[in-house]
Amino acid sequence: MEIAEVFSLVEKQLSSVNEELGFSKEKNSETSITFSGEKGAYRVVFDGSNNTMAFDCAYNYDGGEECFKTVSRSLFDAETYNDRDAKSLANEIEDEINSLFKKKKKVDLDKVKMPKAVSRTKAKNGVISYDTDSLANRFGTLYPETKNAIKANIAKYDEFLPETFFAEVGTPKVLDIIANGTETERKKLFKMLNEVYEDGTNEVQDIIGVTILGEMKNDKAMMEVADKYMSDYMSGPVHEINKITAKKNGLTKKLANPPAYKPKKKKTNFMDSALQSQNINN
Repeated sequence: MEIAEVFSLVEKQLSSVNEELGFSKEKNSETSITFSGEKGAYRVVFDGSNNTMAFDCAYNYDGGEECFKTVSRSLFDAETYNDRDAKSLANEIEDEINSLFKKKKKVDLDKVKMPKAVSRTKAKNGVISYDTDSLANRFGTLYPETKNAIKANIAKYDEFLPETFFAEVGTPKVLDIIANGTETERKKLFKMLNEVYEDGTNEVQDIIGVTILGEMKNDKAMMEVADKYMSDYMSGPVHEINKITAKKNGLTKKLANPPAYKPKKKKTNFMDSALQSQNINN
């Protein structure tokens, strides 16, 4: 496929986003095509020295070459390059353009609804299990100052991502209470965690066990505090998890990214398998 054909296809596929963001073709040559507008400029450049297509952008564009910075590169082999490759290139460029130049509307967090919690009665009776939305709701109720962070998480990802929220906001809050909180604060925290863990899905158990309490990393003082308030049902797994998270190895990385929740295996979760595997190996 000729370079000019690639540029032509890319220009055609990017016409909508160019119109939306106010970009128009400024110039093109045998090896590059450039688009500019009020927001800046971007270009696609063929580099014959290494047979790549580079995507460059500039926020403060004055027509000079030095304004551009390379954002990404992809291989270009004229003998094998086809329409599908060119469309893939255009899709990647469109994603980059939207990420770099498209202003995101400011979200009114007051209009973002908190995740809904499962009924305590239904969870206790086994009708339905607590999920990560329930954990977020209960956490936000216990710590109202974190509600905006929960809503911001939802607004950013169009759903609640528990790993991200707790790694950034929730877990530091929990660790601070374990390390520095009053007895009343610790009791309230663990009452909630014990309840959600015991009647929760595999996914929510992994979040509590690994993402939250696993971050104690077997610290002696913190574990002593946790032992005063953890239920027997949660205590065993949390202790085994902390023995693992205290070590820097491949399994620790796996624990940080547990597999998706599988409803048919309610109480046989990733942590059980990981711990059983460790025991066998030991």
